[in-house]
Amino acid sequence: MATPEHRLMNEIRAWCGEHDLICIRANVGRVRLIDGTYFDTGLPKGYPDLTVIGYGWIMFCETKIHPRKPTQEQLAFLSEMKKRGHKTLVAYNLNDFINGIGLD
Repeated sequence: MATPEHRLMNEIRAWCGEHDLICIRANVGRVRLIDGTYFDTGLPKGYPDLTVIGYGWIMFCETKIHPRKPTQEQLAFLSEMKKRGHKTLVAYNLNDFINGIGLD
């Protein structure tokens, strides 16, 4: 069963597909395998849930459902990407995403 946050990610991914945008969902973290070893996704700590690619730009989007807030690591990653000239966003619903993406 999908969590509310997963449902939001899927809504955003569907919206992106309808608007000619590539939207990649990242799974971050480590998982313990049956044999006791760990699998690490290899993504840096704080990497956001979604990477959205348009024509000539990339957006990094963290999805949250109120009252949850981004972690310090997530905020630091978004800040670094913004400093490097990329769009960043924390979206609590589909309208936040649509307004934040800034397509005209």
